[in-house]
Amino acid sequence: MKWPWIIVLLIVGVLAALLAAEYLSVSIHALPSFLGQHKGRGHYRKRGAGAALIALLAFAGAGYLIYRGRQAEKKTGTVSASVAPPSPAEAAPAEIAESPDQPAGQ
Repeated sequence: MKWPWIIVLLIVGVLAALLAAEYLSVSIHALPSFLGQHKGRGHYRKRGAGAALIALLAFAGAGYLIYRGRQAEKKTGTVSASVAPPSPAEAAPAEIAESPDQPAGQ
């Protein structure tokens, strides 16, 4: 049930990181119109820092939810299929066993 929240937090984090990079790297007069009014010169440092902080908090929240989910799996002993190690039969390719009666190559 936590995976939708993790995905939402990751999307918010990526979008906030992109917005922070835009605010901190592009001068005010060159910003797209959907990012606000263009007054002054320089960069929007406070807006960029705020967006970077939001990105950091979103990534930290997603990481915490992933960590808590892994700890709960360890306690209950259940492991999801994507994390479970392969069984010995799946790990090694099936080899044809030769019987000791038959010479090699037959």
